[in-house]
Amino acid sequence: MKRTLISLAVLASLAAGSSLAQTTAQTGPTLYGNLDLGVLSINNLTPSPLAYVPLAAKGASSVQMKDGGLGASNWGIRGREDLGGGYAALYQLQGNLNTKDGMTGGVNSTGGMSFFNQTAMVGLAGPFGELRFGRQVSPMYWAMASTDARGGRYFGSVLTALVGLNSASGAWAGNQSNVAFGTIYNDNAILYTAPTFANITVNAEYALGNTAGSGRANVQEALTAVYDANGLKLSALWYNGYGNNLGVATALYTAATGSAATGAAAAAAAGFSPTANTNRLASVGALYTLGTWTVSGSLMQARNPAHAIVKGGSDSLDLWSVGAGWRPVPHINLTAGYYRVKDNRNAGNKSSQFAMGAEYSLSRRSLLYVQVGEVKNEGANMNMSPVYASPVVPNTSVHALMVGMRHSF
Repeated sequence: MKRTLISLAVLASLAAGSSLAQTTAQTGPTLYGNLDLGVLSINNLTPSPLAYVPLAAKGASSVQMKDGGLGASNWGIRGREDLGGGYAALYQLQGNLNTKDGMTGGVNSTGGMSFFNQTAMVGLAGPFGELRFGRQVSPMYWAMASTDARGGRYFGSVLTALVGLNSASGAWAGNQSNVAFGTIYNDNAILYTAPTFANITVNAEYALGNTAGSGRANVQEALTAVYDANGLKLSALWYNGYGNNLGVATALYTAATGSAATGAAAAAAAGFSPTANTNRLASVGALYTLGTWTVSGSLMQARNPAHAIVKGGSDSLDLWSVGAGWRPVPHINLTAGYYRVKDNRNAGNKSSQFAMGAEYSLSRRSLLYVQVGEVKNEGANMNMSPVYASPVVPNTSVHALMVGMRHSF
């Protein structure tokens, strides 16, 4: 895949270069964004500084102002320059904007903070499709969200279920965006989108590890296909990554032993390394809309081929979902979804999530929403939360209610 994508990049660059002598026109830069803020009530929040690592603790209830009910607030700049001959240059910068306190940016793949933590890319478009280079949202997210009746929302959706699945690995703390199974954001990524053919759009991504002396260390790969025609959407995704859990595993072993050297040695002995194939995710999904009604379903498998796990964690988990939506009038949207995670390594450990929501459009850009969710976690490593970025105590039931407003500009 690496050689194929690099070859495509070279061909695209040569093709675009042949048109540079022609007259060019620029569209943009365009400023855009989303502001999403509400009041959240939730119980059994974890007080653990390790956040998504499942640790036994007494949960806390909270009523709080929360950014991101449907999706995180963000802002960005994007543009397109016509190069002539059907070719164009693309660019985009996008980062989180926390409406509750005005903070900007967020964590990146290494645990640092980035101003444009969601997207920072340049690219080329033409008859061949599109090539994008830089930090990007993985096509994995768009594929799984396209066949979720809840649309991959930040409250009670396939996205929050995926976060719960990742935390069940025991080796993801939420302090960086390079997760255990699948990765929503990728650094150093080359993303190719093929022209849509027979109503099918294919995306292939290769994220370089940028590790000296190794062509495989910290590499991430993704391949997706989405069919969209006559009210039917079908999605398939495959994700594969190396070295995803090393940092968290080392930190956990270091905390347990009191020594950085001993912790690193223990993580290595357990099979963690920059080249260990610890991240493999595959999924298929379907969504069908007929008139005002929508139904959806999906199946997902998360595997750790290297079988490198921390104590109490898991290297094999499954997730399935069903959902439904109803739009009785154009400005009202009602959705519901059920998501279930099963741990195949630790017998009896499982999580189930049910969520429903109502959205009322005030205009094309503004809407009000109310959402309610319930999660039942069973097992010491199961701590799915119905709310994104709100980690909870494992082996507990969680209830959440959020009322808010979202505006796009």
